[in-house]
Amino acid sequence: MSGFGYELYVTFSSETDLEKINGLRSLESQYVFSLEKLQLLPDEKIEQMKIVSESNNENSDALIRIKNTYKVQTLNSSNAQLLELAAKLEALDAVSYCSLLSMNAIPPPSDIPPATPNYESAQNYIGPNPGVNMQFAWDSGLIGNGIRIRDVEYGFNKNHEEFNDLAGTFLQPGMTIGSDVTASYTEHGTAVFGVVFADKGTYGVSGMAYGAQEMVLFPEWQQSGYNRVLAVSQSIGASIAGDVIIYEMQAYGVNDAFVPAEYENLIWDLTKAATDSGIIIVAAAGNGNADLDSTPYLPYMNRGDSGAIIVGAGSPDVSHNKISYSTFGNRVNVQGWGSNVRSSGYGDFAAIFGDFNQRYTNFSGTSSATPIVASCAIVLQSYYHGQTGNYLTPAQMRNILVTTGIAQGSGGHIGPLPNMEPAIAAVTALATQKVDAISFFVYPNPANDVISIAGDILTESRIEVMNAVGQTVYVGFATDKNISVSNLTSGIYFVKVTESDRSAVRKIVKH
Repeated sequence: MSGFGYELYVTFSSETDLEKINGLRSLESQYVFSLEKLQLLPDEKIEQMKIVSESNNENSDALIRIKNTYKVQTLNSSNAQLLELAAKLEALDAVSYCSLLSMNAIPPPSDIPPATPNYESAQNYIGPNPGVNMQFAWDSGLIGNGIRIRDVEYGFNKNHEEFNDLAGTFLQPGMTIGSDVTASYTEHGTAVFGVVFADKGTYGVSGMAYGAQEMVLFPEWQQSGYNRVLAVSQSIGASIAGDVIIYEMQAYGVNDAFVPAEYENLIWDLTKAATDSGIIIVAAAGNGNADLDSTPYLPYMNRGDSGAIIVGAGSPDVSHNKISYSTFGNRVNVQGWGSNVRSSGYGDFAAIFGDFNQRYTNFSGTSSATPIVASCAIVLQSYYHGQTGNYLTPAQMRNILVTTGIAQGSGGHIGPLPNMEPAIAAVTALATQKVDAISFFVYPNPANDVISIAGDILTESRIEVMNAVGQTVYVGFATDKNISVSNLTSGIYFVKVTESDRSAVRKIVKH
């Protein structure tokens, strides 16, 4: 445990009458404390999340624990005394766990006149390997439309030239940024916002998901003090299925090595409740070079899967090796660039005429990796929603990013780098699946000039041919089962046959 001050939270397994808990009153007398029940999420929100979780075949255990969390109020207790009290509280049968959370800020996992140059050409993470090939998505018209983003961290500069004219970037109403928060913390958010949502204009950088509906800051460090639990719970309370929350946070792990924020029990439960209800959470692995598969982390790993997408930091080249400081292990799902990420803020790369609102940086760490991956998730979510009217679940999103990604190189496990072209193809295939499918096949496959459709299909069946990003290139009916594809470029296509409320899809290759 570091030398900072801590606050103690106790979480019960279920609704409990405190008066009937054996041993609790004795501990209260010995350590002189009281319990303040917390309302981390409104009751109405908890009920809504419970309904969605159950519809997703998930249980509501995390929500139950969240609803039964208390803050331990003490006078002048030392960290050692709080740790001792936590151990004794956890020995009570009714207690699920205790959380010791820092009262001090944990370090982040790190055009207005005159004219600013256009830096998009230096954003190589947008291009194909060694980048994630977001350019392919942009060229296909996919820019994140309609998706709401939440960023949990310290602050950002709304007056930066990348955001000052964007109505969709703002601080969550009712929350504040503490006046004692230094620029080294607030500019972290400016850089994160830049990677994801910077204006795609003729100057500066371009956000990877610049077409999203909004990107909102939920600050940990407010005028009232530092409170990570409040920031996370507020971001979840303001979100619904399909939204994307970014955790630009890390926690102190074993020997104070930086690890994912969900290492803390209470953050894990909040995260699990959110993902169970369909909210996508993309979280930094942390810059501690910690091995999450090692013995000291067994209690964390044994909790199971929170559903979050955990992001490690990889090299900005085709090797995609783990960067030395990135936390790693099987819990880390995917990687993003951990250095050379051009974005807004700080000013270590450029400060146009010394203007604070025209500063640009070469961002790094799991801090830079996480918004790259989050941007991929945002654009894929937008595309899937546009095709189906529904949203990818957190499990579906993570599976697509992992299975279609570019394999990592050396170092501890941090997972593959997202690759948007095959990821979009995977979303296309998923969007066109139906359980009650029609039996048909397409030949020849691969094809050159003409494809033929055979099977038990009705003459009034609708036939569509779509390219890899879901754009329709042919529409007709089964009265004509021979379709010319001679005018199509080489690549992967999907043939969809629809009858009433049934449909089925087959993949073909055009030579």
